[in-house]
Amino acid sequence: MNNFDYLKNYQIPGDLLLELLSLYKTIGKSEIYSSIYKEDYLVNYNNSIEEDTFELVKYLGLKVSFERQRLIITKDFTPKNKEEQMIASIKRMLISIRSNALEFKYPINSVDILDLLKRIYGPSIKINSNEFSIQGAKNKSVRYKFNTILDDYDAAIDQKLYEPLILSSILIMEMYNIKPYSEYNELALILTYYYLLLKCGIISFNYVSFFKMFFENKEEAIDLIRKGSINYDQGTIFFYEFVKYTLKLINKSFDELNEIEK
Repeated sequence: MNNFDYLKNYQIPGDLLLELLSLYKTIGKSEIYSSIYKEDYLVNYNNSIEEDTFELVKYLGLKVSFERQRLIITKDFTPKNKEEQMIASIKRMLISIRSNALEFKYPINSVDILDLLKRIYGPSIKINSNEFSIQGAKNKSVRYKFNTILDDYDAAIDQKLYEPLILSSILIMEMYNIKPYSEYNELALILTYYYLLLKCGIISFNYVSFFKMFFENKEEAIDLIRKGSINYDQGTIFFYEFVKYTLKLINKSFDELNEIEK
């Protein structure tokens, strides 16, 4: 039994259910937000893309002066060296993530995530070829395990088997444990988390910076995932606390959006 199958017999705790219902009401205001920002949509959209790019550049530790970062990110100046090219690639990548998140008919897959890493770091990054094993199960390759998890996630989403934000949080926890790529697995996880939240209809991250909010509390997120994975070698994860974190992050983004509205 994988962790998505486990949900068939899982009842959402009352406090989590109330949080989800409250969030649904907020997400239901998407048309209102779109109307409010109709005239300034491109301005707010571009501002948040730029802020997200700045945050990722800081996270990756690229050695480029702030002035050159500003020119490349906000003015689309031509990069002069490899690290400046990485900055331009990050911005283009974020735009493509947002665009692809609107295409609900396309399932998420390991090659697309790998392509995001390659856009920044080049072709040397590969899907992990090691064996993956958990207690009581036959060893499989990491590639096979990860692709199976992604297929199970997409099937659960398509069939509306469970709440998408809970399914997405579980997928992120699975990804943390599987470590599907030869390098930069944490970056792959963060980019996937961003993409999944957008696909779940969290429109606030079209206007405010996901990466600024996430990096402010990244250690908390990773710690909750790690603690929830204590029995992962037996095939089980405890996702309640990380789901709570996800909801807190989303609610914070809508709070910030409301402040912009004022």
